[in-house]
Amino acid sequence: MDTIDCDPRRGGKHLGERLLASQRGLAMTRDQYAYPNRHNNSNFLPRVLYSVEEWESRAWAFRNDDHTEYSDAFLLVKRDQALVNFDLSMSYFDSLDAEEFEDALERVLSKGRTFKPVTSLSDWEGVEGCYIMVFDHYKQFYVGTAGNIRQRIKQHWYLRKPFDRVIFGTPYDSIFPVDELRPLDTTRLYAARSRNPSSMEERVEKAADRRFCLNRIGGGELTPLKVALSILDPHTRPLGARVAPMDWQEYQRELTEVHDLVASAVALPPADAAEALARMDMGIRAVTLSSGNLQFWSRRDEVGRAVIRGDLDTVRYSAFLEALGEHVVWPKADVPRDSIEG
Repeated sequence: MDTIDCDPRRGGKHLGERLLASQRGLAMTRDQYAYPNRHNNSNFLPRVLYSVEEWESRAWAFRNDDHTEYSDAFLLVKRDQALVNFDLSMSYFDSLDAEEFEDALERVLSKGRTFKPVTSLSDWEGVEGCYIMVFDHYKQFYVGTAGNIRQRIKQHWYLRKPFDRVIFGTPYDSIFPVDELRPLDTTRLYAARSRNPSSMEERVEKAADRRFCLNRIGGGELTPLKVALSILDPHTRPLGARVAPMDWQEYQRELTEVHDLVASAVALPPADAAEALARMDMGIRAVTLSSGNLQFWSRRDEVGRAVIRGDLDTVRYSAFLEALGEHVVWPKADVPRDSIEG
């Protein structure tokens, strides 16, 4: 790996590419993860496609009637879900075996047959084909296609995952978003020229061991039908499998206790309300629902749902998150000029 003088503020060189200095740094950090954005990037459809009930049920998430700008409640709840997913993902990555990861990577590379290690991205300027990004620190890889491999890799490095797409599924099974990783997180890179890169990607991605692969959608040509099916049935992984069980009756009791505590907390000053809510056990439980299905749940989830329902205001919810040790971040456009936030 060619990495020379990579300072987060001054940039440097990596895989033959001169890196740009960035306030986000050159490697991913939790505090810069899932940076909030008010713009509705992913969920906007014309109002005529929604029933009145559907439109009103989504109103909590927006601060304007057109549903184009996300509300404070949405930013707070969704970033907290993203951070829960971040922590579970890091724990999951730590649990993986390095030798098994290397074997899985070799199997994927063998399916492409023509994959070559990339030592200088400039050699792949304007080249169409398939690529594999390797993140050794996390024992993960990602398979992709591009009409210009160099340009696509730089997009992965410098663009962010849209805020409303960081979670794909639930916080307990969403696969970590590759576009939240930074340049130095890509420790190895392989690429292959191809006139039909989608076919190669499909073959390679199908051979991938899901434990080590960050692809959220199956490989191959991306059609509207495939996107729709992936939303309904996304690639997921059980991040919270090793948690304490909770039966349906116990879940109902705990749910009622959380609702009662929220109801009493809204009458308290924000700091006192936050302290009362944060004293609860925030451990994750595996709940067996009345249907027999398994669902992961925590009291932290339920406090967030209280915000969605309008039972808890965002001032007290922000204080609650800070009481849990989180640093509440707002979009830069919301931050006063004299503030050091963000």
